[in-house]
Amino acid sequence: MKSLKIILLALFFVCAVSVYADPVKVYIEYEHSNKSSANKMTFKLYKDGDKYKLVRKLSDSPNETGIVTTYIDVTAGTLVSVTEKDGVKKGLKAAWDDDYSALVIQFPVLFKGIPPGKAFKSYKRNDGTETVNGKDCNVYQSPISILGAGTKYYMWDGIMLKSTAPGTETISTVINEDPVFTADEFTVPADVQF
Repeated sequence: MKSLKIILLALFFVCAVSVYADPVKVYIEYEHSNKSSANKMTFKLYKDGDKYKLVRKLSDSPNETGIVTTYIDVTAGTLVSVTEKDGVKKGLKAAWDDDYSALVIQFPVLFKGIPPGKAFKSYKRNDGTETVNGKDCNVYQSPISILGAGTKYYMWDGIMLKSTAPGTETISTVINEDPVFTADEFTVPADVQF
């Protein structure tokens, strides 16, 4: 009887941890389309605990060679954005806070839930869920309507898998819940010029 209680207690603990944990490690690729451009842009999100990395080209031009990489360490409270063009890496440092609504302009991807910023405070969660790439997502809707349509965010455990707005759409195309990251994946390169 005692061993049965221990097994049940262990099972309860494992279930409780899995219910309240967000994806600790994940790699997601997104495709962003905009009606004002014939080209699509790809964004990449790397997450390992409280460390994040976002990667994109400087523009949606197929000839673009410049890359923007943003490194975020939530625990350390740091954000470093590195632009690499023609072999030169230039960086900007900033303090991290959870109101990352300014970062959404560069990377239209929410990865720590709906930001508490002024513009996002009015987003309301819709009833029920919708499935995006096999994942159940909570849907958040803006109250502002442009031609009868507002912005919608489809959130899976605090990570956006899709967003739609008049004239734009961002959707996840790859979701890897068991990525293998290099030891320096979330380390800002030493040759960045600040």
